[in-house]
Amino acid sequence: MRLTGLSCAQAANLVRLDAGESLPRSLLPKGVLQPLQDAGVIQLEKSGSSYVVRGVPGKLADFVAQHWGIRDLSRYAEASPDNRTRASLSEIAGDSKALPNRPFDGIFLRSFDNCFLGNEPLHKTPAGTAVLVTLSELPNLRVESPYLIAVENAECLWQFERMTRFFPCLAKFQYALTLRWHWRELWRNWLSNWRGQLLYIPDYDPAGLRVFHSEVRPQRPDVRLLIPDGLESLIEDRGDHKLYLKQERFLDSLDGDPQVSPIVQMLRSARKALEQEALLS
Repeated sequence: MRLTGLSCAQAANLVRLDAGESLPRSLLPKGVLQPLQDAGVIQLEKSGSSYVVRGVPGKLADFVAQHWGIRDLSRYAEASPDNRTRASLSEIAGDSKALPNRPFDGIFLRSFDNCFLGNEPLHKTPAGTAVLVTLSELPNLRVESPYLIAVENAECLWQFERMTRFFPCLAKFQYALTLRWHWRELWRNWLSNWRGQLLYIPDYDPAGLRVFHSEVRPQRPDVRLLIPDGLESLIEDRGDHKLYLKQERFLDSLDGDPQVSPIVQMLRSARKALEQEALLS
C-alpha cells in the first residue's frame, strides 16, 4: 500500500468518478489510471476517437482507501494548503506527510501593545523577535493600531528600529509590523476586512516595485508605498548596478503607477537598484 501519490486535483477527479461521472482519460495520469483499471473500479468507454473513464460508485473509494491509504477521499481532495494540517492529513490519509505542509505557514507579526488574538494581548514584541500567527489563528487576529506596515525582508522585520531613521514620518504613527510572506486567501480576506491603513516598504528595485504593483495593490487598493528620506542618494550610494540590469525589464510595466513612477525614474537615472536590507546598515 502506498500512502502518498495522489495530488488534491487528482483526488477531486476520483471523487467525480466515484459519483458515477465520466471524465476524459487524459485527465488521469498513467500512474493513477493503471491501478484503477487493474482493480476493476473504473471502466473505459469509447467516445468518438478517444476514451472516457467512468467510475464504479462506492468501489472506487474503497480501493483508493486500500491502495493509497486515503480514508476520506472528498476531504483529501479539498485539503488545500490553506486548510490542511499535519493532524488533519493524519486523520484523512493516515499519514501526516501525505501532502506537503509548511509548518510555519501564517504571518510573522510584531505587536507594540496593539495586537490581540481573540481577547489575549500580544503585548510588545522586542526587536529581534516576532510572533507567528498561524493561518488557523488569523480570523481571531485584531490589530488595533491605525497602521499596519508590511516589509519584504525578515531581517528588516526583526530589526525594524534600525530603519526608522529613514522614515521620520512614522514617529507620530501607531503601527504594527508584518512580513509580506504570501497573499493567499485567508490573509487576503483578513486584509480586506481590516479597516486600518496598510503601509508598504518594498525592495526599491524593479522586481520589488513590481510585487507592490501587481500583488499588493490589487489586494488593498488604498495601500500606501513608503519612500525613505533621501532615497535618490541612497540608490546612488548603496545601489547595485548588476541587480538593476538583471531586473530592468520590469520597469516598462510600472510607468503608469503614480506611487511607483518617481522611484522608477530614480532607478533609471542611477541605473542601480536598492534592496531594503541596505536601510539596516
